[in-house]
Amino acid sequence: MKKLKHIVFDFDGVIADTFDILYALSLECDPGISDEDFSAHHDGNVYEEPRIKFTPESSAYLYDEYCKRLSPSHIKEAVEPIKRLASKYRLFIISSNEERGIHSILKTSGISDCFKATYGYNTHKSKIVKFEMIRDKFGVNLDEIVFVTDTLGDVKEANKLGIKTIAETFGFHNRERLSQGNPFKIVDTWEEIENEIKLLT
Repeated sequence: MKKLKHIVFDFDGVIADTFDILYALSLECDPGISDEDFSAHHDGNVYEEPRIKFTPESSAYLYDEYCKRLSPSHIKEAVEPIKRLASKYRLFIISSNEERGIHSILKTSGISDCFKATYGYNTHKSKIVKFEMIRDKFGVNLDEIVFVTDTLGDVKEANKLGIKTIAETFGFHNRERLSQGNPFKIVDTWEEIENEIKLLT
């Protein structure tokens, strides 16, 4: 890997502690799902390999309610780390969720300017394509990126492009599940994320 210049973050489970919101909304849309269904839903691309089957109506409901239920409290732990990292690297967000809610909460929390681009499902449903968009639009070398995420599915998508991943355990997936994708590092705290990034610089 070349010297690290860019950090791409997943949003839900990394910047935002939204497990409770999304689990509750998934149950509202499909009361029959189990804890394992919800975890397995994020083992791959949630649109290409869904464990939970959403209808167009239930998807629209989930996205609208997600935007309404997001609050600054969901990203309070990430605000200061993001500010520190933004002073040294170019930051991006790649998410599978609704961009309206992400943009709104970043602005409310005063960190929207920390990110060069935020790509949610509205931009594309494939994170691989969104990495390629960052590469092409911003002249980013994929060898100079690290992706910070919390799910096995994200690790798998990054692997397809040879992008290093730092997988953290305070989001949607535990260490055992994350390890199945062979991420570059598995960490437990924001402090460890920052330390691993520093080692790559």
